[in-house]
Amino acid sequence: MAWRTLSYCLLAAAFFIGFFNRFAPASFALPIGRSFGLGPAEIGGLGAAHFWVYTLMQIPAGLIVDRMGIRVPAAAGTMLTGAGALTLGLAPSYPIALAGPGLVGFGMSLVFVAMMKNNAIWFDQRRFGQITGCTLLVAALGSITAEAPAHLLLKTLDWRPIFIGLGALTLAVGVLISRLWRSPPGAQDIHGATQAPPGGDDLARMTAWHDAVRSPQLWLILLAISGTNGTFYAFAGLWGTRLLGDGFGMSGDAASWVLTAALVPYGLGSLLVGHFSDGLQTRKAFVLSASLLGSLAWAGLLFAPWSSAALGLACFLALGLSSAQVVVSFAAVKESVPEHVVGVSLALVNMGVFLTTAVIEMGYGWALSWSAGSAVAPADLRAALWLPALVSLAGFVATFWIRETFPRAKRRAPARIPGAAPERPDGRR
Repeated sequence: MAWRTLSYCLLAAAFFIGFFNRFAPASFALPIGRSFGLGPAEIGGLGAAHFWVYTLMQIPAGLIVDRMGIRVPAAAGTMLTGAGALTLGLAPSYPIALAGPGLVGFGMSLVFVAMMKNNAIWFDQRRFGQITGCTLLVAALGSITAEAPAHLLLKTLDWRPIFIGLGALTLAVGVLISRLWRSPPGAQDIHGATQAPPGGDDLARMTAWHDAVRSPQLWLILLAISGTNGTFYAFAGLWGTRLLGDGFGMSGDAASWVLTAALVPYGLGSLLVGHFSDGLQTRKAFVLSASLLGSLAWAGLLFAPWSSAALGLACFLALGLSSAQVVVSFAAVKESVPEHVVGVSLALVNMGVFLTTAVIEMGYGWALSWSAGSAVAPADLRAALWLPALVSLAGFVATFWIRETFPRAKRRAPARIPGAAPERPDGRR
C-alpha cells in the first residue's frame, strides 16, 4: 500500500507540473510576447509547439513504455519536462524559446502513458475509473495553478525566474521517480515492463492500429471530444486571456480568474461524471449533452453582445463543464473496441484531441494576424471564433451517430418471454 501511494504521488506530481506547463501560456503569453516582440501568430506557434510534439509522440511513447517499463520513461519524461521549462526560461530568442514547449510536449507524452499504465497495474478494475477521475483532477489542479495563481505570481516575479524555478523543481521530481518508483510485487519486473517475445509484440501492435483506425465509432468519439476538449484547451491554455481582455474589456486579473473558474467544473466534473454515468447506465447521453453545451457556449461567444463580463464567465464555465465528459468518452472508447485494441484506440483519440488543440491555437493566431496585424479589435477576435465554433458543432453532430456503449450485462435485463429465443450479443433474437 505504501509503495502504491508513493509511486502514484510521484507520477501525479509530474502530471501536475506538466499540466501547469500546458496551460501556462494563457497567463504568460503577454510578458513572453513582450520579451521577444511577438505577434499573435508567433504566440500561437509558441503555445501550439507543446501540442504538436505531444501528439506526434503518442505512438512512440506507448512503444517506449511497453518496451522499457514505467520507471525509466517516467523519470526521463519528467526530466525532459523540466529541461523544457528551463529552456524557455533561459531562451535568448524566439526560435530557442520554441524548443521549450516542444521538450515539455515530448516529456509529457512519456509521463501520460506511464501514469495510465501505473494506474492499470497498481489498481484493480473496480477502482480504475475512480483513480482515472482522481488523476484528471490532479491535471485540472495543475491547470488551475497556471491561471490566476500564476498571474498573481507575475506581479512579484518576472516570467523567466518562474520557469527556471519550475524547471529545477521538475528535475528533482524526475530524480525521485528514478529512485523511488516501484511496481506491484510479483506482478511484473521491477520496472513495470511487460515480458513479450521479440518481434511478435510489434506485429500485434501494428495489427491493433489497423483494427482501431477502421472503427467508425472511434472516429465519431474523437470528433466529439475534439469539439469539447480540443477547443477548450486551446483557449484555457492560450487565447482565453486575450479574448476576455481585449474582447470583454476585463483586466488581466479578472480574465485569469475567469479561466481559473472554468477549470473548476472541468476538474470536479472529471471526478464525478463517471460515477453518474454508471448510475444512469449511459455513456451517449453524457457525451451528447456535453457536446450540446459546448456548442451553445461557443455560439454565445460568437453571436451574443460582449457588453457583460458575466457572459464571458458563463460561457467559459459551460466550456469547462462540457469538457468533463472526457472521462465518459474514454470509457466509451474502451467499451467500443475489442480488448486487444483498447490501448491504441485511447492513444488515437488522445492524439486527435491535442492535434485539434494545436491547430486551433495556431489557426486562431494566424486569423488574428491576417485580419488585424498588431492591433487586435474585438471584431477580429469574434470573427476568428468561427474556427473553434465550427469544430465544436462538428463534434456535436457526430454524437448523434455514436452508439450507446454502456455494458449490456450491467443493465437491468427485461423479463424474458417463455419460449423466446435467447438474445444474441447484437441485441437480436
